[in-house]
Amino acid sequence: MNEYDKTINEIRTFNRFYTVNMGFLNSNYLDSKYSVLETRILFEIKLHKICIQSDIVKTLHIDKSYLSRIVQRFCAKGIVEKIKSDDDKRTTKITLTAIGNEETERLIQLTNQQIKAQIVELSLDECNKLCTALNTVISILGKEEN
Repeated sequence: MNEYDKTINEIRTFNRFYTVNMGFLNSNYLDSKYSVLETRILFEIKLHKICIQSDIVKTLHIDKSYLSRIVQRFCAKGIVEKIKSDDDKRTTKITLTAIGNEETERLIQLTNQQIKAQIVELSLDECNKLCTALNTVISILGKEEN
């Protein structure tokens, strides 16, 4: 087995561990009514306050039609609203409604609680090692995004 094959196997092992351990395979993330992707979309909208769908498509590497259907569902539920751009009438911006903001905050708190439950038994040294390892993964695999 060469180094690339070994690395591929290690990444796959980690992915299997992480996706199960964090509950990402559950159809309703954190026992909410949202999938992991839907939760992440809400987080992106909250992070940017007002954004255009193409930015989310680029950030999350998802199909624009799929995102459009999710945003439509969010609009129908009163979680997201669309705003016509003053600058470019062809562009529609999206933002969270008050209900969407509350729901996203709730999901963020649930996520934080889930992560805390995973790390609460770690020592300060282990937390530092974990943060260093996570930052190392991001710096190595995120090169093209910088």
